Amino acid sequence: MSKKEKVAKISGEKIYEVGYHIVSSVAEENIPAEVEKIKSYLAKEKAVIISEEAPKLRPLAYSIKKAFGGSYKTFDKAYFGFIKFTLGEDADVRTIDSAMKNNESVLRYIIIKTVKENTMYSPKITVFSDKDAKIKTFKVEKAEIDIKPASVEEIDKSIDALVADEVI
Repeated sequence: MSKKEKVAKISGEKIYEVGYHIVSSVAEENIPAEVEKIKSYLAKEKAVIISEEAPKLRPLAYSIKKAFGGSYKTFDKAYFGFIKFTLGEDADVRTIDSAMKNNESVLRYIIIKTVKENTMYSPKITVFSDKDAKIKTFKVEKAEIDIKPASVEEIDKSIDALVADEVI
């Protein structure tokens, strides 16, 4: 447990992040209003926003169906954004969860418990867990090859030979 996590635990502060997809049928100029709805759910629970990313239209990895008044609509893209926030001891994240679930503009969402530090992704570092693996090194000697530039005629002949071999 890091020092910041211990401080948060002592103070009763809980840190969460909500990631969400807003349906692509919402007009781009109406996206800020939808984000404000989500922020109002947080404000009702007296959440303090730490950081956020404005939603951007992105293709989905797979199509998602959502029910709208008795019929289903399929979405292949959605606006993705996130908000990181803190909640006090007396706040209940289930209230935020319920509000997100009932918002018809939200296609999918997830609320996770996290840490205050910046958790932006970075390139993955490959870690080998096999301690018994041995690293083999090979000595490569420089081969002496006599390379001379080809003439246009030689290149044309080799192309003609390759094309003639493939045409049957």
